[in-house]
Amino acid sequence: MGVANPFCGDGMWITLDTGLPRPLYAQIRDQIRQRIMSGALNPGDRLEPSRELARQLGVHRTTVGNAYAELEAEGLIAGTVGRGTFVSPLAETVRRARREGAQERSDSFWDSLLDREPQDDSLGRLVSSVYEPGVISFAIAHGSDELISVDRVRRAIDAVLRREGPALLRYGSSGGYRPLRHYIEGCMRRAGISVEAEQILITSGCQQSLDLLRRSLVASGDVVVSENPTYPGLWNAFQSSGARLIGVPVGEDGLDLDHLLAVLERTRVKLILVSPTFQNPTGRTMSIEARRRLLEIARRFRVPIVEEDIYGWLRYRGREMPPLKALDTLGLVIYVNSFSKVGFPGLRVGWIVASRRVIERLRWAKQHADLHTNVLGQAALDELGRRGWLDRLLRRTRRLYEHKLDALCDALRRHFPPEARWTDPQGGMSVWVELPPGTDAGDLLVKARDRGVIFAPGRYFYFQDVRHHAFRLCYSSLTDDQIERGVGVLGSLLKEEMGKTGKSSTGAAELALV
Repeated sequence: MGVANPFCGDGMWITLDTGLPRPLYAQIRDQIRQRIMSGALNPGDRLEPSRELARQLGVHRTTVGNAYAELEAEGLIAGTVGRGTFVSPLAETVRRARREGAQERSDSFWDSLLDREPQDDSLGRLVSSVYEPGVISFAIAHGSDELISVDRVRRAIDAVLRREGPALLRYGSSGGYRPLRHYIEGCMRRAGISVEAEQILITSGCQQSLDLLRRSLVASGDVVVSENPTYPGLWNAFQSSGARLIGVPVGEDGLDLDHLLAVLERTRVKLILVSPTFQNPTGRTMSIEARRRLLEIARRFRVPIVEEDIYGWLRYRGREMPPLKALDTLGLVIYVNSFSKVGFPGLRVGWIVASRRVIERLRWAKQHADLHTNVLGQAALDELGRRGWLDRLLRRTRRLYEHKLDALCDALRRHFPPEARWTDPQGGMSVWVELPPGTDAGDLLVKARDRGVIFAPGRYFYFQDVRHHAFRLCYSSLTDDQIERGVGVLGSLLKEEMGKTGKSSTGAAELALV
């Protein structure tokens, strides 16, 4: 067996093995083809003359000539008299076609293995358009860049690394960084929730909290009750387990408790999912009387409640409402929150408060899911909290977002037609707009996007009984000028639509307001 390793063209090696049953010309052809298809050789690159390559390889010139002839027949190379042999401009077309064919074969292979249903990712595409230059986006509830203090975060990280060093870069506890759990314990007590650190589980945000609850408490076929409309990530987390979701409408006082009662009287329910304060997407808040009645209903039917309170800290005016967990005397409420809406979504740190037995079950599930949440991020948040920086950030956040909410509502009153109605929340990050029945917010979005404005149509938030004549406007990340211009565009389009269809404010008068 003999082996030769000369250069071919742009420093590329060809290896021949005379011990193989494959002809030598085919070995040369295949290796050059592979280099062209991989992009190592590109259109315009010059190959070694056949005589020189044959000499280097120790083979007859005809052997190299046969390899070149087959590559030329495939459109990968081209010979020019007096100039030599080059990779053909057609090589890129051939390369692209083969890549697409390989992708199709790969997709077909995985489709045969994955039991999947088509997913509507239009909301994901809409959210990604937030970052397109020049777009005014009311589509996503995230914090304002005006509040980001990179310097303080850097100083917090530097302080904890100097103090604890390598310990923060090793594996951590599945339950969470203990100093942060004690900090959260203090926050919860100030909110009226009596809790100890052992009743707190640190998670990688609310989405993981919901997933852990689904894994630990819900089996396929179990019935889960949720607000409808609600945040898509909430009900998607439970639908993925094969649970049966039943939607309960959201009215002026939050979750419709009469409707909930009717569901519980005829169906065995495993969990109730609720966001009683500044509910997403409607912005509505349950009164203290409604909260007490919900707890009584849950006690009567012995159904646990999952309370998502991610917007609870963002109250700008009005009466402070205690979380459901603060009113819970029987341990029925599982409380979920995170630091994301306060200003640190990139750190992905949230928490769950529940009875010790539930927390232990959830901790076991988390250990099997991701071992632990980012320890350095947890330590940095604890440092920010202990230094009082989180409290100062929260005060700044409330002042800024109250101003932005006022700017949005003022713009809505000036620009929107009288047929439109909207909630007037006392906090949170969004306003819910309802149009006369028969109006499609999706059609409005198509026209608005052509003018550089986007928002989230109501259909994305319903998993049952979809209503198309509503949409959500998030304001927290926009400047006053963007709010004014964006609402102006939407108002102009709505007035045009109302005038075209002849919709009057008569039907709109039936729409609920907060």
